[in-house]
Amino acid sequence: MKNIVKRLSCLSLAAMMTLTLTACGGDGGETSGTLSDTFTYAIAGEPTQLDPAVGSDSVTSYILNQIYYPLFIIGEDGSLQNEACEDYEVSDDGLTYTFHLTENNYWSDGEQVTAADYVYGMKRAIGMGAADSYYSYFLADYVLNAKAHNDNMSDVADMDDVGIVATDDFTIQITLSSPCPYFVNLMPAGVFYPLREEFSPEHDSSWDDDPTVPTNGAYQTTKIDSADEYVMVKNEHFAHADDVVTETLVAKVMSDPDAQLVAFQTGEIDFATGVNNQVTKVYEGQPELLLSDSVINYYIMLNAYSEDTPALQDVRVRRAIQLGIDRTELVTALDAEDVYYELYGYVPKGFEGVNGDFREEADAENKLVYTDKDEARSLMEAAGYNENNRLQLTYYTNQAADHSTIAQVIQVQLADIYIDVTLKTGEIRTFFDDRENGLFDMARGAMSADYMDVSTFLDMAASWTQYGHVTWGDEAYDTMINESRTIEDNTERLELLHDAETYLVEEMAYTVPLFGYKQICLGKQGVSGYISSPQGNHVFWYIQVPE
Repeated sequence: MKNIVKRLSCLSLAAMMTLTLTACGGDGGETSGTLSDTFTYAIAGEPTQLDPAVGSDSVTSYILNQIYYPLFIIGEDGSLQNEACEDYEVSDDGLTYTFHLTENNYWSDGEQVTAADYVYGMKRAIGMGAADSYYSYFLADYVLNAKAHNDNMSDVADMDDVGIVATDDFTIQITLSSPCPYFVNLMPAGVFYPLREEFSPEHDSSWDDDPTVPTNGAYQTTKIDSADEYVMVKNEHFAHADDVVTETLVAKVMSDPDAQLVAFQTGEIDFATGVNNQVTKVYEGQPELLLSDSVINYYIMLNAYSEDTPALQDVRVRRAIQLGIDRTELVTALDAEDVYYELYGYVPKGFEGVNGDFREEADAENKLVYTDKDEARSLMEAAGYNENNRLQLTYYTNQAADHSTIAQVIQVQLADIYIDVTLKTGEIRTFFDDRENGLFDMARGAMSADYMDVSTFLDMAASWTQYGHVTWGDEAYDTMINESRTIEDNTERLELLHDAETYLVEEMAYTVPLFGYKQICLGKQGVSGYISSPQGNHVFWYIQVPE
């Protein structure tokens, strides 16, 4: 997520469905009778930019996913699913990938999509630089000679030495600087989307609010109003246009979870993606309630490097905060049975490990965090705090009932270990800006997977990332992450990542894991044909909506 640290956090994302149209529907029931021409869904905030090299949050993906046709998408079970890429080969040394593209791929103005369009999109993302294109590191960190051009924000014309070339109209060859066993898992990201230079110039995203710019997905925008709604109509030239039965998608911008619930109940929307967990009680046992497993964590970010928070520079204080929190009590307070589970490390459940699930095998050997108020108080006393010298900290969240509940429980729990917590809330965009700029003591953090490999979480804690200079990451950790990227043997790589997580969470206490949770959403009974992955991305190409 994506990062819900990097991408918008919402406690409800679409339920997982199968790709095949006739197999979709899940808990929403089977679609029968007359179908609506329009599908209306709510998104939990304003999207950022519809430039796929720049838009990096989950809310923006609710639009981008509908209007672009990528090489791959992430399927319902977290596996990679071929889309515009029919097949590919990898060289024996693991360095060269050759992708064969479908010829049945057209822009919404009828022009054929070629390999050159995908190559331009990738190189343009590299040239945007890390500051403007966060996920350009998916290319810069792995593709031959891409890093220097990313750092220099080079023009595409100057990237002849970058290992991305179109060998013909429907073949792309990508050469890596070193083998990466999960490279293809990165490729559903927007930085791998196709773009056309005449509509999407380099180093510029001002075009992205023009609804007439051609796209190659199932839908094409006709209205872009970031404060109200996005309207998309069927792209008659889409590769699978015959399977697209809904003519119009309307994405309503509704940051208030209660507003989404009311809109769903009144029939204003067919699908709510950002509801509070209380809907599990309201809709318990009803087909409108959609729950599914996800790979999302929820944790506390600690401002470990700021001169304004000297106490948090002390590992004893950070560890005390970890041990002073009762995760079972938090899950109980959220009062949504079967939705939440206690999280004892930074990585949530749902990723391949050495011999099973990465989180479960780590917990079986050693839970990295636990609850021990006596040990927490001893650590605080060793750091100079006690009942007569209490530490004052502020905990910052964005405005939402669930976040408020969590914050209040944390406030009470930390009071037991000599920490007085002041609660602060902010409007969601203000909150994200403040958090990115380090304007907090402790802050709510959450993340959904950007790709289906455990490294998507552990890479986030490196010092070079968006929040690395604020909350975590040091030279020893960076070394472990960089070393993991050079290891070809997957078992050895995963063992090193277990060590890295232990260092991050247990030894240095840079983060406070709290819980993982399922996806929650509401869908009109009978709505079917949508695709959702465990990482929370939604694809509505084949949506069917009963009248």
